[in-house]
Amino acid sequence: MGSYRDARWLRDSAFGSWPHPAISIAVTLGYLTALYPGTLPRDATTTAILTTALSALGAVTGMMLAHRSRRRTDEQARRIVFGSCLVMLGGAVGVAVWWQNLIRAAVDAAPVGFGWCAAATLAPAVVVSAIVAAPRMAAVTAAGALALTAGLLAPADAVADEQRSAVSSSTRHDPGVLLRGDLGDRGFDRAAVELVQKWTESEGLSAHAVVVAVPTGSGWVDPTAVDGFVGRFAGDVRILALPYADVPSWQAFVSDRSRAAESAIAVVSALATTLDEVPEHERPRLILHGQSLGAVGADAARVWLENEHSTLLDETVLVAPPAGTVAPASRTARAVLANSSDPVVRWSVSELWRPHRAAEDTHTRGPRVPDAPWLPVVSFVQTSIDLLGALDGASGIGHRYGSDQAAPPPPLRN
Repeated sequence: MGSYRDARWLRDSAFGSWPHPAISIAVTLGYLTALYPGTLPRDATTTAILTTALSALGAVTGMMLAHRSRRRTDEQARRIVFGSCLVMLGGAVGVAVWWQNLIRAAVDAAPVGFGWCAAATLAPAVVVSAIVAAPRMAAVTAAGALALTAGLLAPADAVADEQRSAVSSSTRHDPGVLLRGDLGDRGFDRAAVELVQKWTESEGLSAHAVVVAVPTGSGWVDPTAVDGFVGRFAGDVRILALPYADVPSWQAFVSDRSRAAESAIAVVSALATTLDEVPEHERPRLILHGQSLGAVGADAARVWLENEHSTLLDETVLVAPPAGTVAPASRTARAVLANSSDPVVRWSVSELWRPHRAAEDTHTRGPRVPDAPWLPVVSFVQTSIDLLGALDGASGIGHRYGSDQAAPPPPLRN
C-alpha cells in the first residue's frame, strides 16, 4: 500500500498527467486571493511577489490534500477541473487589470502595461509549475533563496515619518509656533508642566489658539498640519507636542499605545491648570490634533477633558486613526479625517471576520477610489499589502495628508 501511494505521489507531481483537482483548485484560490483589489495602485514587483507567494502556497496545500486523498480521479476529471480553473485565472487577470486602471485613474497614476501583466502571470506560473513538477528541488531552491535574502538584507531602522514628509514647513520660518517638550527621564507630568511653562513664556496665553498636537511614536508632527493651523489662525497660534517614545510609530503601536494617551492627558491637564485661571473670554481656543497613532492619544485627551474640564475644549481633529482605536462618537466637537484610499484606517485583526466600521463623525478626504466588497480573510490580506505603499503617494492618497487637515471640517451629510 505504501509503495502504491508513493508512486501515485510521484505521478501527481510530474507533467506525465494532468494535475490533481485539489492542486488546480487550491492554486486558483490562492491566485484569486492575491489579485483581489485593494484601494491603492499595486506595482509590478509587489504584484509578482504576492501572486507567486499565494499561488505557491496553494500548490503546496493542494499537493498535501492530494497526497492524503484516498479517492482516485480519472484523467478526464483532472482535465476538466484544470481547464475550468485556467479559464477562471484568465478572467481574473482581466478583471484585475481593469480594476487597477480604475484605481490609477482615480489617483492620477499611469495605467498598467504589459510588464504588470507579465509580472502577474509569468512569475506565479513558473513557480507553481516547478513546485508541482519537482517539489523537492523547488523546496531546496526556495530555502536557499530565503537564506540568501536574509543574509543580504541587513537590519535597518524604519524610516522616520518626518523624512518622508514635505520639506517645507512654516515652523522653519517661525520656530516659536511649534513648541516641543523634552521627556527625558522625568515622566510625563513633569515634562508636560515644563512644556506649558515654555508656552506661557512664548506669549501663548495671548495667542488666538493653542493646539495640542499628539505626535507619532517617533515624536513626529506632520509639518503640513502645522502649516494648516498657521494659515487657519494667521500665525496667531501655538502648537504643543510632547514626544512619548523614540521608536517608529508602528513599533509604538504594537508595543505600548497607552503611552500616547498618557502623554496627551498630561499635557492637557497641565494646560487646564493654567487656563482655569484665565477668564473665559480671554482664553485661547484649545484644539486637539493627532495623526495616525497620535490620534489615539488625542482622543484619550478629549475624553479626559470632557470629563474634567468640558468647557475648555473647542475642537478635536483626528487624522487617519488606526481602525478601532478611537471612540465611535464624541460629546464635543470632533472630526475624524480619513483618505478614501488609506489602508491604515481600515486595518485591524478583526477585519479577518468583519468589515471595518468607521466612526460616526468620519469625513472622507482625497480622491474617491473604487471600493471592492469586503470578503473574510481576503480583504484583510489586501489591506495588509496596501500598508506597504501607504506613504508612497501624494497628499490625499493613502496615508498622506495635507494642510487642509487643520481646516474646520464641513458638516457630516445625513
